[in-house]
Amino acid sequence: MSAHKKISETAARWFIRMQEAAPDAPERSQFEAWLMQHPLHQQEYASISDAWQGIDSIGDLQTMAQAKQADVFFKQSERRKSRQKLAGTVAGVVAALCIGWAGLHQYQVWQSTPTLQLAAQTTTAQLTTQTLDDGSLVTLNANSRIEIKYYRNQRHIDLLQGEAVFEVQPDRDRPFVVETQRLKVTVLGTRFAVNKLKQLERVSVDHGKVQVLDKQDQQGLILQNNQVAEINQHGLQARPQVSAQDYFRFISGTLVFNQASLSEIAETLSRYQQQPVTSDDRSSEKISAVVAIKDSNSFIATLPRIANVRVHRSPEGIQLETYPVAK
Repeated sequence: MSAHKKISETAARWFIRMQEAAPDAPERSQFEAWLMQHPLHQQEYASISDAWQGIDSIGDLQTMAQAKQADVFFKQSERRKSRQKLAGTVAGVVAALCIGWAGLHQYQVWQSTPTLQLAAQTTTAQLTTQTLDDGSLVTLNANSRIEIKYYRNQRHIDLLQGEAVFEVQPDRDRPFVVETQRLKVTVLGTRFAVNKLKQLERVSVDHGKVQVLDKQDQQGLILQNNQVAEINQHGLQARPQVSAQDYFRFISGTLVFNQASLSEIAETLSRYQQQPVTSDDRSSEKISAVVAIKDSNSFIATLPRIANVRVHRSPEGIQLETYPVAK
């Protein structure tokens, strides 16, 4: 086999492997190293990628493999760059692609089959810590719910409701991923917290390093020791003036509010009250306070003294109402 043909086939195999590889998959670094070894590697990989644009199924591949003249395919392709050069190369590569496609499908099925599935839920005022199979710890705050799925190439958590702290055991071959409706947090080994509220979601890193991604606009941040980021109606943003340590203190029975909205305060307090606490969401005030969870009722009673709020109690629950501002 000529050196050129060998490079072409290697490029084809890398192309197949990279289609489903996660952004942080260890093999990506191997692929990038191969790509940078020689300009010809980059050229051949680009050619394979270019040819692939017109392929929609394994049927297309089989049609190409059976064709007597590979350049028929390229004459019909929208992309004309490097056709003559690829026509001689692709015939030998297509058969490998066909086999690779089938093998890739089987590999994907194997990778997508969970090795562990768990669900956990806490009730009002309940706090629980669970050790997972890999030694990672999950502490679930009150009134919270998660689903856990471990795969051969990833450890995945869906935070469906509430708040959780994760102390992750490092495993480079299986990144630890936590997802909410709006956020995706990827980590190899660290301790961090994720809080899912109605109007915002927060990630706080005690130590280590995580990548936080806004799933809607694909904007991301890297958080490290004692850093915090939040996502709200304005998008994902860091909060540099806030200590991440504050958002782990609920484990020891203390709530810390850092310039929190009335909505955040109400939803947080609801986790520890038999009756729900709601707000009218009209207040633009930001409140900072440190509250012992056992004294949360007393804190609610004192809110009118520190904010433009009145407390209305009824059989349905506790309503925090904003006083109308006099003109």
